[in-house]
Amino acid sequence: MWLKRLALSNFRNHKNLNVEFCPGVNLIQGKNGLGKTNLLEALHLISTGRSFRTAHLSDLICHGAPAFHISAEFERDGIEQSLTMSFDGTARKLKINATKYSNFSNALGLLPSVLYAPYDHALIAGAPADRRRFLNIHIAQTDPVYVHYLMRYSKALKQRNALLKTKQEASIEVWEAQMAQSGSYLINRRQKAIQTLGPHLKPYIERLSDDDFSICFQPSLTGDLCAQWKAQRKKDMLMNTTLLGPHRDDLAIQANGKSAKAFSSEGQKRSCLAALKLAQWNALKEEVEDLPLLAIDDFGVHLDETRTARLWATFKGLGQVFLTTPLKFIRSADKIINIQSGGSLTICKH
Repeated sequence: MWLKRLALSNFRNHKNLNVEFCPGVNLIQGKNGLGKTNLLEALHLISTGRSFRTAHLSDLICHGAPAFHISAEFERDGIEQSLTMSFDGTARKLKINATKYSNFSNALGLLPSVLYAPYDHALIAGAPADRRRFLNIHIAQTDPVYVHYLMRYSKALKQRNALLKTKQEASIEVWEAQMAQSGSYLINRRQKAIQTLGPHLKPYIERLSDDDFSICFQPSLTGDLCAQWKAQRKKDMLMNTTLLGPHRDDLAIQANGKSAKAFSSEGQKRSCLAALKLAQWNALKEEVEDLPLLAIDDFGVHLDETRTARLWATFKGLGQVFLTTPLKFIRSADKIINIQSGGSLTICKH
């Protein structure tokens, strides 16, 4: 599996950009502000159906343009395929080969990928919602049933919260039953995902750090969900919201037996994140039985020189890799793409 070409029209600062990639390491260089990260954002969008920088698709439309367009050509299982995606501020349009869709979520699983970007610092230092988002995107790329139950749970939760605010219990059990069915699947699937990630984490931690990192899933509720929501109703009504459930799950990340968020240095956190992303890549590889795409934004900025060299050494055998950097690297990439002012490109191969 590899992405051959990506064309952007009126996407962020790229009015018209057409890039061809190689199957190995693609190093995207250029000064800050020229749109290197925007290129990875487009890649993430065609892979997951969402941006990693904003929840508002309108933010992706180039200033003054009516819509953005993305087209991609890729190969998977030896078959040439195509994808086009656009948004005009109102309507989403997605076309995969000859089939049209009105929702970007249909792109999920087509090009499984892992992204390591500066915002990932929130996985350790941020709120539980940041860690749930990581889990959701990771699982959704290989499990469409998970996406179904995640959407179903969110809709039922919204209805329960509306009843809590109006102090009505007449139909609340119906929504709790729907939440329980969907929630049980979400909890079990998240637990399985973390159990799968754990063994993959250890070898990368040993390469990148001298610390002992571990991850553990922390569900907000277990057991009979309906019974617990029923017992919790009065308290939830006072707070006008559902206080417990899969929407409150968290992921504990520890270093040497202590909370990484509270006790780890910035260098330790960055090492842990790099190892976690590589572990995620390996877990996806096992799930899809292919080599997922790997993208790293601001490569060389996350880690010190020694750890950066160790990380670079892991890229051999990882399939197609996309790296952006404001730095000039002497290391040999399979393809170097220099982004210049105005979105123009200079491309050279080693």
